[in-house]
Amino acid sequence: MNSSLRILLADDSRFFRTIEAKFLQKTPAQILEAEDCASVLSVMRQQKPDLVYMAFSLVPDGGVTCCSAIKQDPQLADIPVVMICDQGEPDQPGLARRSGADDHLCKPLDRHTFLQVGRKFLAGIREHRQPSFFSLSFSFGDETFTGKCLDISGGGIFIETQLDIPPGTEIPLTFKLPDIMATKVECTVKVSWLNRKPNVRKPHYPHGFGATFVNLPASIHKAIAYLSNKKPSA
Repeated sequence: MNSSLRILLADDSRFFRTIEAKFLQKTPAQILEAEDCASVLSVMRQQKPDLVYMAFSLVPDGGVTCCSAIKQDPQLADIPVVMICDQGEPDQPGLARRSGADDHLCKPLDRHTFLQVGRKFLAGIREHRQPSFFSLSFSFGDETFTGKCLDISGGGIFIETQLDIPPGTEIPLTFKLPDIMATKVECTVKVSWLNRKPNVRKPHYPHGFGATFVNLPASIHKAIAYLSNKKPSA
């Protein structure tokens, strides 16, 4: 575990904190917890987490009040806060934004969306990537290129290619999953990092890039998650 990476779960419900911690169990981070606003502020000042997931209903005065206090504190204001709003409360997202929250989620919580929102602020949030080898195609500029997948998860993919694409670039990607249905995927990915000398991030990997999926449909995410969670045959 990388103890330098910290995520704070702020909720007076142990049940929801446990669910969120399970969502993050494959993320190399120290999970911090707080059950009320005073504890949130104390933990943040002492531990300086990299990201906070905060319940809208946080006791005693609500997540909006607590978030406002965070954003008014010069030492804490830069720490991103994701507000978790209650189901069936359409006014809460707007109140969360006005309090300074950097983003929001609505219950019931979904693991993929929970991680996807967190990944906007903390690249270290990730899902297990399963080695998987298949051909794919993508477009860059006015041209279409082919490449190979080396690993994949519901959050992203590594593509072997000689082409250099600047990190932050979004590109369309097409491939078929190596599952029993040969599921066809047409999606958008965002290039996160390049694997190229002199800054080789994965020395045992060829030239290529890591990318994250952008707004991946739930059905496709489910198919990829099933594939990446399968155990290899003996």
